[in-house]
Amino acid sequence: MPARADLIPDAFRARVAGRPADADGGIDGDTWLASLPRLLDECLSTWKAQPEGPTAFGECALVVPVRVGKERAALKVTWPHAEARHEHLALRAWRGTGAVRMRAADPARWALLLERCEPAVRLHEMSALDACEMIGLIHARLTHPALPQLDTASAWCARIRERLESSPPPMPRRFVQQGIALARDLPQADRIDATLVHCDLHDDNVMQTRRAGTVDGFVAIDPKPVAGEPALAVAPLLWNRWDEAAGAYNLRNHLRFRVDYACDPMGVAPERARAWSILRLLDNAWWDAHAALRPGAAAPDLTKAVSIIKAMQG
Repeated sequence: MPARADLIPDAFRARVAGRPADADGGIDGDTWLASLPRLLDECLSTWKAQPEGPTAFGECALVVPVRVGKERAALKVTWPHAEARHEHLALRAWRGTGAVRMRAADPARWALLLERCEPAVRLHEMSALDACEMIGLIHARLTHPALPQLDTASAWCARIRERLESSPPPMPRRFVQQGIALARDLPQADRIDATLVHCDLHDDNVMQTRRAGTVDGFVAIDPKPVAGEPALAVAPLLWNRWDEAAGAYNLRNHLRFRVDYACDPMGVAPERARAWSILRLLDNAWWDAHAALRPGAAAPDLTKAVSIIKAMQG
């Protein structure tokens, strides 16, 4: 077995093993895991990087702390899937302003050489509302014209509308009908596809680093870029840190405050962000319901989605 197999934690192998190939011409998890030691060897060699410290990982990517000469860096290798295809383009466009700084990219290997950051402990220690405000500030720093290679918010809406009309998720009918109307109406706004947006920015996709170009030391990581409008990016702040929301005295008020705290520094109308959040939650519910159709899969629990959608009404 290649020497760099020691950089792949068993827990990460278990997380990726058995995954089907992404519909957008990807590779299944088992095949990719078999090639991963070789990919790591090749990336380390290409960038003359030496592993340094324990490997971290998320749902789809492995991050190896490395040293390149005297500089600390991080090697990120991602399981190929559509959402991560243009991560390197977004990071290149932001150039370290509000986002992790990219030193080099090898798109064919789905590999990035990044600045090394630290976990955003201070953000997790904040209240959920203060964290939403901070993430709103990061979004404001990430403002950049859309890139031509990216999927667009208007095309996204068209696909969601088709899914909701042809095979609606097991949600209240009035919510599905509202989602169909939103998918039709939201793209009518001016500049709907004009901005480079990180559509998965939440507490766990923020890190800390000591340099200029950050928001109080915080930077965004792991972008899922789309050509859209900033209002669509607020939704992940609603379904993350859910235990705190569920424990709030008034769930509706708490979730609406999350929207308001994020929207203010972004310069976004809260009602626009609430509308996008409803649409995105319905789309999540559609994907969850269809994943549940696979043999052996558990029925989806859509209680959270229903609760958030109710809070976003009116």
